[in-house]
Amino acid sequence: MGVELAGPIVVGVDGSPASVEALDWAAAEAQLRSLPLRLVYAGDDHGPRLGDDVDRTDVPDGARQLVKHAADRIRLAYPDLAVETAVVRDDPAHALIRESDTAGMVVVGSRGHGGFHDLMLGSTSLQTAMHANSCVTVVRSSARAGRSPVGEAPGRIVVGVDGSAESDVALRFAFDEAERRGSGVTAVHAWLGPITTGAAGMPFVYDMDTLRAQEESVVETALAPYRQRYPHVETHRMTVESSAAAALTEHSMGAALVVVGCRGLGGFSGLLLGSVSQALIHHAGCPVVVAHEGAKHGKTAPPTA
Repeated sequence: MGVELAGPIVVGVDGSPASVEALDWAAAEAQLRSLPLRLVYAGDDHGPRLGDDVDRTDVPDGARQLVKHAADRIRLAYPDLAVETAVVRDDPAHALIRESDTAGMVVVGSRGHGGFHDLMLGSTSLQTAMHANSCVTVVRSSARAGRSPVGEAPGRIVVGVDGSAESDVALRFAFDEAERRGSGVTAVHAWLGPITTGAAGMPFVYDMDTLRAQEESVVETALAPYRQRYPHVETHRMTVESSAAAALTEHSMGAALVVVGCRGLGGFSGLLLGSVSQALIHHAGCPVVVAHEGAKHGKTAPPTA
């Protein structure tokens, strides 16, 4: 049984090429999951962050026209998809986080302008990814995608695994998405050998084969219930002695998605708090999904407002 997201797929739009890519990805995901699609334009006039919806005289007409044009294009491409729109006067990060309270997923582009200027370059991206109450997908530009690593099929779902509860949330999303798409899962576990010294600065001696076996056991234990639950999803395990950022970035090249938890242990500690998140958002070769434990799931999506 797949995980059903409860709530619409919300996508931030501003007319930039990156937001158009995000919109197209979000529409396809909404169609795949039979969920409504909600297009949101947020523009901050530096006044109170009211977060109120359309029909305000201080919201530029151009924003309304931009959103209408985007919605019409999606309705033409997906006639059976329920599409709704909102133009809000708010800070973009605040608007998207507020939307995540009722969303099944929030989707954003890797760059933007207008209301979503610098969305993926600074505090807005981290705020959205860290504080959203739904899954967050950052759609990387297809122009920067690379080839798949040798021996790996394109279109797979890559997921970061470290044995934490957060990475289990990522695994749940990754396997469900793979089953829906008819693709495989590549589970990546990155670890670094201990770098410590003993008395007089002499290095401790470690049995690297034992350490490697322990790390492989972490992945096997994490994957076992999902292999049983999703027997038709082809699964590849990758245990690499590397940094989390380098491992995930390499294996994201040519993938359909790379999925990570919002926090983790070991190689994925502080994943969305520092350099690893920055590296993945800026260098991944595919969209990046941040799976939150707080994401809402249910058997059916609630009715569209």
